[in-house]
Amino acid sequence: MTETHPTVLCDKAARGSAGVCLALLVTMAATGLADEKLPVDSLMGTGVLIDGIHANDLTTVGLRSDVYAYHETAGYQRPFEYLRAQGIRYDRVTEGVLDVERLAGYRMLFVNLVSAERPPLLVSEIAAIRSFIARGGSMLVITDHTNCYYHAWRLKPLLTELGIESYTDTACDQPPHTLAKGPGWITVTRFDPHPVTEGLRRIALQTGGPVDSRWAVAWSSDQSWADAWISGPFGEENAPGFYGNFVADADEPAGPLGIVLAKEFERGRIVIVGDQNLFGESFLHYADNYRLWLNIVAWLLHDERLRDASAYRQWRRPRIVLHEPADDPVFGNCEPQGLYNSLVLLSRHYWTFASDDLSAPADLVVFAFNEQKVETSVAQAAARHLRDGKNILILNAERQLLWDENGAIGQILDQAAAERSTPRETPGKLILDLPGGGSIHVLGPDGVLDNGVLPPPTSAPSEDQQRQAQMLLDAVRVALPSAD
Repeated sequence: MTETHPTVLCDKAARGSAGVCLALLVTMAATGLADEKLPVDSLMGTGVLIDGIHANDLTTVGLRSDVYAYHETAGYQRPFEYLRAQGIRYDRVTEGVLDVERLAGYRMLFVNLVSAERPPLLVSEIAAIRSFIARGGSMLVITDHTNCYYHAWRLKPLLTELGIESYTDTACDQPPHTLAKGPGWITVTRFDPHPVTEGLRRIALQTGGPVDSRWAVAWSSDQSWADAWISGPFGEENAPGFYGNFVADADEPAGPLGIVLAKEFERGRIVIVGDQNLFGESFLHYADNYRLWLNIVAWLLHDERLRDASAYRQWRRPRIVLHEPADDPVFGNCEPQGLYNSLVLLSRHYWTFASDDLSAPADLVVFAFNEQKVETSVAQAAARHLRDGKNILILNAERQLLWDENGAIGQILDQAAAERSTPRETPGKLILDLPGGGSIHVLGPDGVLDNGVLPPPTSAPSEDQQRQAQMLLDAVRVALPSAD
């Protein structure tokens, strides 16, 4: 009699009776039939399978100069293109069902934010995914706030089979753990030691949700809370976002809340991230969000090469760094006085990062405000950047405070041991040349370049907004090294 492998038997059962398949999986785990003596690498395929059946596939879309649809600006095309550049294969499945054969050729299943208009996960598919992970496969699931698009209910049967809770809350926080006035855009700085959190100092969410705290490796602050969703009868109220009231009510769980989950399930690995925007191209390069992505795919794919943040930063050029102090998140601030719109605008055209870390080489360093105090280490890094013959761009400055010793320019010149020089006047800009080094370009001065005048990411610009946007793009183009 030909011996039938347990996973093949399970797949046959799945086609006939999903309940029988689930029972088989439990029996296999209890009796040790699930390849107990075989190494994981002998059981799994390679690369990533992208689930386009149950979720909208955003890996083919991303930032473009003339695209303003919300979900496209939050697409994942660049991070997946990087995987391909590193030799990681990925394929998409857009119809049919997920079964053992389809999953068998891959190491990782990627499930973006599932949505109510997509087909639901069948019981047989849940069994196949469970078997895939149990045998050594990995899965990355993107969730979000509350029960938006009914994703929490859609995922609950699958997560239950994996021993994971699903929630219908928003992870809200209070200053100084927020990016703007509202409590939904938050920063996360508390991390447990884990391969997924290696090297992280700060990540940020644009209104996300909590994950099961039993396996959380990233946490919101003690001042945070789980804001309950509001739906109304038949789900007709507040759809499809199902936001809460953004107020910490007495019956709502208090923080800290899990934001990123990393769980080992039998031989496999699972990561759940509580915000779709965190890896979207509009926000991927904000703070350490991109490093979280690299850590996750390195852990799930068992490929430590992917963890190299330096290789990722230098993947494309020219590279622009928008300096942002961790305690003053201007480029992550969506309020009128913030500069989030400039982050997205420059990210449409350039390899742009917003960070408080200037230690890695960049082709151009941008400061939001001359009046914003910078740390000594930042001023020193900016001075080295100038001595290398590269330029700095200041977006907002008051002429009368241009040389203030406490401002960015004054502190950088002090660290560069450079004397104050007479600036060159150009249309809409001043340029301060350093002998033997680069230059400091100052927009305006006395103009204002913030979210109030720049086009928002999801709206086509007006004539005035387009003019302001072009002024910024022209200033960046001129300030970039001519060799690039």
